[in-house]
Amino acid sequence: MTRTRPYSRACGAFLVSVAASCIFPAGAMAEEIDCPTFAEPKAKLQWVAPYMIFNGVPMSIKRFDSEQTPADILSFYRKAWSSVPGQVPQEYMSGPWQTIAIMRGRCFFTVQVQPAGIKGSTGLLSATEVQARPRVSMSALPMMSGSTVVNDIDHRDEGKSGRTMVITNTFSAEANADFYRQQLSDQGWKAISSAHMKTKKGPGITLVMKRGMAEANLSITRRGQNTVVLANLVENP
Repeated sequence: MTRTRPYSRACGAFLVSVAASCIFPAGAMAEEIDCPTFAEPKAKLQWVAPYMIFNGVPMSIKRFDSEQTPADILSFYRKAWSSVPGQVPQEYMSGPWQTIAIMRGRCFFTVQVQPAGIKGSTGLLSATEVQARPRVSMSALPMMSGSTVVNDIDHRDEGKSGRTMVITNTFSAEANADFYRQQLSDQGWKAISSAHMKTKKGPGITLVMKRGMAEANLSITRRGQNTVVLANLVENP
């Protein structure tokens, strides 16, 4: 439990970000995640990501909206997980979220909850399959020399597959944009649009490219001494 708790803290903001932009119909937990049954509270449930690989580690995420209070939700999980042998649920704050987490078998379960409405709550249920050796897949994008992959998320959702990568380097936004235009064009991608933008962090460039049924959306922004490349690649079958 001690080894995996920092991972949950670090992923809190990421989980909330994904939930805000990527909701799928409710259904059974993805079969690829080999975890025990995740107890669910009395709530409306929606998939955020039925199955994805985050930095080489398989995980799935659901969102819930409940008429119960956050205290009720936490109480439900304290009781549900009280019988897990050798494990005690850990509770902590992650920004505005009250979090309770536990290790079950080789899976790490995390519940994040906060108030919603007059007396209800909203939150996220995430199951992470901890492996002795994380799954590693080849990079989906070329990168400029000296680049660092901050996050690499492989989505496998019904009807489509995709990948989200966050890459940083010290080159300018313009140099990155030129690099990706050339490199992706060499790989058969065609430019659909390109535009300059202004953000609170600094200037940026957006690129949209297509190759067959696949689409690549790149947002390239300058932040201080570094440039951040956020790349979303989606392929419809």
